Amino acid sequence: MCTGLTLITQNHNVLFARTMDFVHHLEGQPAISPRRHYWKSRVDYQGETLYGFMGTCCQMDGFIFGDGVNEHGLAASNQYFRGNSSYATEVVEGAVNIAPSEVLNWVLGYNKDIAELETNADQVNVVAYKLDDLGEVPPLHYHIADATGRSVELMFVEGALKINDNPVGVLTNNPSLEWHYENLRNYSHLKPSKPEPNTFGNQTFDVHGNEGGTQGLPGGFSSPERFVRAAYLKHNLVTDMPESATFWSAFKILDAVSIPRGAVRPDGEEIHYTMYQTVINLTTRTLYCKHYYSNQIVELEMNEDLLEADEMTFYQPVEYVNTVKING
Repeated sequence: MCTGLTLITQNHNVLFARTMDFVHHLEGQPAISPRRHYWKSRVDYQGETLYGFMGTCCQMDGFIFGDGVNEHGLAASNQYFRGNSSYATEVVEGAVNIAPSEVLNWVLGYNKDIAELETNADQVNVVAYKLDDLGEVPPLHYHIADATGRSVELMFVEGALKINDNPVGVLTNNPSLEWHYENLRNYSHLKPSKPEPNTFGNQTFDVHGNEGGTQGLPGGFSSPERFVRAAYLKHNLVTDMPESATFWSAFKILDAVSIPRGAVRPDGEEIHYTMYQTVINLTTRTLYCKHYYSNQIVELEMNEDLLEADEMTFYQPVEYVNTVKING
């Protein structure tokens, strides 16, 4: 149900990346919401945003952003957090009353960075709102990062926003973030170098292969396994890509935690898989997106024309496979 991470490359670019894992089909349509965009919540709030932002979105009881970055480099993505988030049941007078799926609009539309988000958080009341297309109130938490590279988790306690620092810079799903951190202790022995031989009795044993330091790295698609795998790769990956391909390092990690179609079937029939991957460069305000049925990467760069547009701008996903024939 989605993996998110924040990565600072060797050339000091901050990358914000996520997989979109789900059963319900999500288009992952790139879009830009301009400055001063008027919007109306499904719950109560209505008004104009302060800042423009872009991301990927889908149609689900209306238009919903799944991830994005604003003009100041603040980024957010939503991820399922079943059993851990609780929402308000009533509108609070004087508060910004919004649905769980609309929190991204408020985060990116009204805040410049995480510090400002922390200051403004008590303005918001997140009210339970059932999406008919899902048949439930989506149980969400959010991965948040800004252009400094700081990463936090945003969750909800009876509708109030709770912000938890996340220095590891990885977020998956339930259990809690604290649980995932404690679980990482079980994998502190993992390393990219080959372990030294060990002696038992009078016999010395060497590990098989140069990859012995990764023995025990989880390989499944559960939330705890994806968290550990993403954390290990993020903190050991060499990110010396050319300036024009800085984003590629993050896609390599996303590939390692993505779910192929058919590998996970929750009820034996429905297929839960990674529908698309997004990588956002918070330093350059550039969005990259790759869909499941495509090897093409869509690039969308934020600019003044789009930020000052009168309406939202939508782009169609690119879904095809292209090969280069090398023998004529």
